[in-house]
Amino acid sequence: MVTALETEIARLRGLLERRDAMLAALAEVARLLSIHRDPRTQMTQMLAVLGEAVQVSRAYIFVNLMPDDDRAVISQVAEWVAPGITPQIDNPELQNLPFAEAGYGRWERLLTQNQVVYGKVADFPAPEQELLVAQDILAVVVAPILVGSKWWGFMGFDHCTTDHTWDEVEVEALRSAAVMFGAALYRREMEEQVLAAQREALRELSTPLIPITDDVVIMPLIGTIDSGRAQLVMETLLNGVAQQQARLVILDITGVPVVDSQVAQALIRAAQAVKLLGARVMLTGIQPQIAQTLVHLGVDLSGIQTQSSLQAGITAALQG
Repeated sequence: MVTALETEIARLRGLLERRDAMLAALAEVARLLSIHRDPRTQMTQMLAVLGEAVQVSRAYIFVNLMPDDDRAVISQVAEWVAPGITPQIDNPELQNLPFAEAGYGRWERLLTQNQVVYGKVADFPAPEQELLVAQDILAVVVAPILVGSKWWGFMGFDHCTTDHTWDEVEVEALRSAAVMFGAALYRREMEEQVLAAQREALRELSTPLIPITDDVVIMPLIGTIDSGRAQLVMETLLNGVAQQQARLVILDITGVPVVDSQVAQALIRAAQAVKLLGARVMLTGIQPQIAQTLVHLGVDLSGIQTQSSLQAGITAALQG
């Protein structure tokens, strides 16, 4: 006969085993999120790791499509299911779902306050049960995903074969997974903002347009010119000519270490585009080795005025 003590020991042993499995799962989630730049690419794999560790029927992620609005609209974007469990990822009722209007105003209120929703479905308010029962859910944990202070969505875990009673260890482990995912999303968002700011600063610094008279401007080019920067040169050049009504643009390539056929063609296209606006281009700073390269490439610069140095170009522009 099994005594009450033996039953309690078995329960505690099982709890410790589940705790160890969940700690290992959280470590694997942390690893996945650290080695991939975009955490969203790891959602399905992350859910599989967590779902198998907690031994649930289904794990999923929903995103709030209107995080800056008072009215949350959610859609399921990732899912893992155990063998024999019906997937819900293609369920149209779980796409573009107005959360509060569907009867989940309580969930929205708790999730936005960074609180976990969990329990047996039978114990939930009646308006919340219908959609859950339709998915065969008997017990559920839903943990909020916050990106910074903004409610981004939630991570959910279902039991579909038993009305499982969630213990504190399980709930806190699953909350931790959602927190880790939200932190990874926030880090990605901050990195994107920093990169965007750096790109904008580079745009402003790499192709300056400097007026020296009312109708003469200089664009000093420094560093390597690739296809992306060549396009930026063209855009800045044309905008500057149009805005300042310049008659002459001095392109100084003293600081360009290598001029190949791609750079030469970019300069020719820039000169042709400027000509269409009624202005002309003067090319200055052609070093001897660059001149040899241009001759070797057979580049035709006959339509572009040239000067050996920027100083000579400025002098010629002021005299002309």
